[in-house]
Amino acid sequence: MSTATSEKSETQTTEELKALLHEAEQALSDTAGEAGEKFDELRERLREALDSGKYSLDRLKAEAARRAKQADQLVRENPYYAIGVAAGVGALIGILVSRSFSNSR
Repeated sequence: MSTATSEKSETQTTEELKALLHEAEQALSDTAGEAGEKFDELRERLREALDSGKYSLDRLKAEAARRAKQADQLVRENPYYAIGVAAGVGALIGILVSRSFSNSR
């Protein structure tokens, strides 16, 4: 997967999650006028879950960026090793696909 494609996918996923969180916050605000202790308790639990989700999303994005940089550095430091691993994985997939194809006949 190219860097541009992964960045576009990451941006799209992030935007979708932000939109979902915004909709949930809006729903909470819309029910603010509702009376009842149960509503207040449920609303507070949902707010905590939203805050936790935002924190988890930020942490996940940071971890993904860190891992991508780490993988890039490993490939740059050991290009022949990376090519060998990629060739091995490709050969293994080719063998499995050809076996599956020949067994289905």
